[in-house]
Amino acid sequence: MNRLRELAAGERPVYVATRLYEPAGRYLGARLERGCLAGLRRALGADARGPLTFLPFRDSNGALQNVPEGELSRRIFALDSRRVRGAYALLSALGDLQLDSGVAFEIGLAAASGVPVELLGLNFFKLRYPEEGRDRVLPPLLELLADRVHYLGEFAPAGDAGYLAEVEAHLERLERAAAGICHRWATAPPQTVRPLPPAVDGRGVFLEFGDGRSEAREFWADRAAALLGGRGWRVYRSRRHGPGGDRAQATAADLRRAAASRVVVVWADGNDVDAESAALQGYVYALGRRVILYGGEKRRVYAGPGYDNRFNLMLSCSAAAVVDRLEDLPAAVG
Repeated sequence: MNRLRELAAGERPVYVATRLYEPAGRYLGARLERGCLAGLRRALGADARGPLTFLPFRDSNGALQNVPEGELSRRIFALDSRRVRGAYALLSALGDLQLDSGVAFEIGLAAASGVPVELLGLNFFKLRYPEEGRDRVLPPLLELLADRVHYLGEFAPAGDAGYLAEVEAHLERLERAAAGICHRWATAPPQTVRPLPPAVDGRGVFLEFGDGRSEAREFWADRAAALLGGRGWRVYRSRRHGPGGDRAQATAADLRRAAASRVVVVWADGNDVDAESAALQGYVYALGRRVILYGGEKRRVYAGPGYDNRFNLMLSCSAAAVVDRLEDLPAAVG
């Protein structure tokens, strides 16, 4: 009950994880938070004395004033990550095949910190892995990290006249779902039971890219494993997307291997870091593991000199090093 009192007092707000870089993401986050607040206020009534939610960008970027040039990203990271780890619970609505790496990182960070995590799937499609014999709302690692995953269901276009109304109706369903989840949280505090992190292999390195998803990633994982193995490191590779076997068991095994490794190397190339990899990075970062981002992407995420990063700031600021060339990986790891 202490957590519930801290929620009502504004000391442990619900963290609403959402996209931040464009108006649609902020709008969705604002709608999600509005539903969350409705449920919390209905449950807590007069006991609600402080801010019940934390909404990134508004409550982090907007709260930071007179920050020295070049420090903004790290100040945002410090504030957001502290709020995730101290949250009453984390709620996020996820859609799209390219999930936001910052949101995924926060999900992993929350899960490893013992914070309850519930996710809402907004897609009209599900993910199908042919050898698995089932459909998933989200990629397997995100489903594993969440305490509950809710699927809001399909919404059919209603033609020109009713299309916008149908989209708005779906967002109203999102708000009602968020209200219901948060009302339940405030009347019956959520419990989450996470396995204790395994003992750390001081010579263990986990490669979050040789996972069977593509021949190219396997090729570079082979080369990285040879380089690191030649320096005496024990190299483990993600296997959840490899052929055959039980995907759920393979995903859980990947998480255990990464948590047991002293160093985790994350493949970071692409328009955004893969959401499963970002979530795994958040998870192991919370456990105190050393994270190396490996990627040769040259463009930067830029919004002025105060915000100038190679990757999403949550990944950039939590990484111990960024490696552009494979031959530099052993030095960064060691």
